[in-house]
Amino acid sequence: MRKSIREFADMLGVETTTVSNWRSGLSAVKPRSVAQEILDTAYARHATQDDRARFEQIIAEGEAAWRSRHSLPAHPAPAVDVRTGDTLTGFEFNTGRRGWSGLDTLLVDVDDFTALAAEIETALWAAGNVDYTGPLRSIPALIAASRTVTRLNMVGEYSTLAVMLAPLITDLYRHTRESGESEQRIAWDALAQVSFDTSVVMRARGHLTLAWVAARAAEDAARAIDSKSGCAAAAFVSSQVLLARPISTKAALDRAESTAASAGSRIETVNEVQAMGMLHLQAALATAAGGGSPHDHLDHATEYAARLDGPVTADRSSIIGNPTFNSANVALWKMSVAMEGREPEAVLALAQKLKPQMLPTPGRAAQYFVEVGRAAASRRDYGTSLNALLRAESIAPEQVRNSDAVQETVGDMMSVAKRTLTTGDLGKLAQRIGVVA
Repeated sequence: MRKSIREFADMLGVETTTVSNWRSGLSAVKPRSVAQEILDTAYARHATQDDRARFEQIIAEGEAAWRSRHSLPAHPAPAVDVRTGDTLTGFEFNTGRRGWSGLDTLLVDVDDFTALAAEIETALWAAGNVDYTGPLRSIPALIAASRTVTRLNMVGEYSTLAVMLAPLITDLYRHTRESGESEQRIAWDALAQVSFDTSVVMRARGHLTLAWVAARAAEDAARAIDSKSGCAAAAFVSSQVLLARPISTKAALDRAESTAASAGSRIETVNEVQAMGMLHLQAALATAAGGGSPHDHLDHATEYAARLDGPVTADRSSIIGNPTFNSANVALWKMSVAMEGREPEAVLALAQKLKPQMLPTPGRAAQYFVEVGRAAASRRDYGTSLNALLRAESIAPEQVRNSDAVQETVGDMMSVAKRTLTTGDLGKLAQRIGVVA
């Protein structure tokens, strides 16, 4: 039902600690018969058709993973193609006229997410050298799970994917230690992508130290198999973490530019074009933050996006890449870069030329409205800014509520906007994102 622990407990009429124990115990917990009856009743009365479909999918995936761990034959299920990424996950989004749909946000409580972050950090530290030595999930199962993590990252479902990360990271590391050479390479490749996604999520949720650890893990994994796309992706998230810290703007730019320069013109596959294009976008953002001209990097990114419109070889042996990279996303980053350069008029002019429906994911569409909101606020057009930020929140609630830029913008508006605005929707938004007037 995509509810928080507190909301779910209130609906059931039980203590929040009860639901927390169910969740933290996972398959080891068997609720008492009274609790089972409460859950059955809630499912029958409150679960929508989408809830039921999602529940059945989760059950199927959980059983498949359990059977894989215990070397039992799986029930018939849709095939998983490691090369193309066609999986049984079902986490797709609709980009038709009605907009994006199919995923509500599961907002995990702060304490729960912090506990998950500690588990993920331990998994990265241990690097597969763990006390548990039971059966490993198969490589196809891990690839399917890795792709699910990437898709959840793309739509801003940070809390949902965080539950998957620690066991996924551990199993991938174990394959790099315990499996044959061919499976080791696949595991390193998936580990580079999963570590990249982990860094993105942890930076977005404010766990910058863990985001840095994950970025370094992505780089180590990419270097283990000499992956250009993996190295570019690792440099991208490393630069992002550095840019989020004070006095490290120069380091953020150096990390992005040095990796881009080392790759040179040796970019051949779709995966490499995507990763390198995103790296140039990050370099443009870091350049603007440092007061420089970002146009060279933006031009490179534009050229890479144009290359994807022609015949480019896809690397079927790798899942590393960033499918959100395209011409529309480059246009969105130009808005972000202009905002970083304190050019709100340029942001709004660019927004007029870009339709948010053309952006590749809900998270990117939400970012479009965030940039419009920031630009409008800097022009003291607080009504337009609030409408844009509320639109962004409706598309990707978790992403927007955890955005430093949104919190800063709302905080600034709360300090200067008229009382009629701060006690209305703006005040309610401030409460939801944790801004204190």
